[in-house]
Amino acid sequence: MRADIAELFELDPTLTHLNHGAFGAVPRSVREAQDRARARIEAAPMRAFRDELPAALEAAREAATRFVGGAAGSTALVRNVTEAVGVVLQGLDVGPGDEVVVSNHGYLTAGWSAEARGATLRTATFGVDDRPTDVVAAFAAAVTERTRLVVIDQVTSPTAIVLPVAQVAETVAPVPVLVDAAHVPGALPGLDVEALGVAFWAGNLHKWSYTPRAAATLWVAPAHRAAMRPLVTSWAHGLPFPERFDLQGTVDHSAWVTVPDGLAAWADLGGWEQVDRNAELLVRGADHVAAALGTQSPHGGIPAAPCLRLVALPDGVATTTDAAEELWQRLSAAGLVVPPVAFDGRGYLRLAAAPYNDEDDYARLAAALPGVLAGLPARPATGG
Repeated sequence: MRADIAELFELDPTLTHLNHGAFGAVPRSVREAQDRARARIEAAPMRAFRDELPAALEAAREAATRFVGGAAGSTALVRNVTEAVGVVLQGLDVGPGDEVVVSNHGYLTAGWSAEARGATLRTATFGVDDRPTDVVAAFAAAVTERTRLVVIDQVTSPTAIVLPVAQVAETVAPVPVLVDAAHVPGALPGLDVEALGVAFWAGNLHKWSYTPRAAATLWVAPAHRAAMRPLVTSWAHGLPFPERFDLQGTVDHSAWVTVPDGLAAWADLGGWEQVDRNAELLVRGADHVAAALGTQSPHGGIPAAPCLRLVALPDGVATTTDAAEELWQRLSAAGLVVPPVAFDGRGYLRLAAAPYNDEDDYARLAAALPGVLAGLPARPATGG
C-alpha cells in the first residue's frame, strides 16, 4: 500500500487490499467524525433527536444531492441501494402478476426483492465482451406488457462494466427504469443523473465516496416522488419527499450525519484527479496480473469501469460459485483480498484500485497466484 495514503485508513497492513468495491474502507478521519457524532447524541439524546438531528440530516442530504448531481428536493438518504430498491418496489406497488426486468450482470438482491413481493423476474442476457447495442437490445427483448420496472446496473458488480443506462431507458419507455448505481458516486466521472431519462437512481456513498457504511442516495424523478415512502413509517411521516426519509425513530443516524465528512475526505484524497490516477493504476495492475496468468482481458465493446476490472483466470478455474468460493478461501489465507467471480461458465478475478493501492499490490498478487492456483483441482468450463 502507499505509505502516504495508507496511514489515512485503518486497514490491516499484512493484507493486500484489492477489493475496495465490496464494502469500501472508511478513512480514519471519517470514522473519528462518526464517533464524535455518536458521542454528541449520547451526551444529550433528547436534545440530539428533537432539536439537532433534523438540521444535521438536512445538511447531509443536501450535500449528498449536490455530490451526485441531483436538483434540490430530488434525492433522499437511504442506507444502501438494496433499501432503495425496496422503496421503489413498494412505491410502485409491484406484486403478483407483475414482471421486473433485471440483467444477468445485475446485483442479486434487486431480483430477490422483486421476487419477495411476488413479482416474476425476466432477465436481459448479454456477454462481458458484447457491445452496448447488444445490451440495449437485450433489455428491449425482455420487456413485455406486464413489465412494471426495469432494473439496470450502471456499473455492474460481478463484471465491472459500464452499461448504457440512458439508451436503455429511452428504448424501454414508458416502463420506468431504476438504476442500481452502487459503484457510481465518487467513481464514475461525468455523472448527470437528471439527464439519464430514468425514473429512479440509487447510489451507495460508502464505497467510493468514503462515507461511513449505511449511507446511500435515492434520486427520484418528479412524477414518482409523491408515491415514495420509507420502508419504516416513523417520525417523518407526513413530510414531503425527500424529508420524509430523514428521521426514522431511534436508529443510528451517525452515518448520515457524517456524509459531509466522507465527501470532504474524497476531495482531500484528490477528487476526480485521484479517480483518474486510480483508473490508470488499475489498467496497469490488471495487465500485470493477466500476464502472470497467461490470460487476456475479457472486456470488449462495453466500457470497463474506472474503479473495477476483470482479469480472466485460466480455463477451468473458478467456473462455478462453489469453485470461486474455494479460490477465495485460498487467496484469503494467503493475505490477498481479491474476489474470484464465476460468470457465464468462466472464472475471473475482480480487481479494484483505491487511493491506498500501488503497483506493489498487483505485483504481490501476480507473484502469488501461480502457487495459489497450483493446488486447485482442474474443472472444465461449463459455458460460453
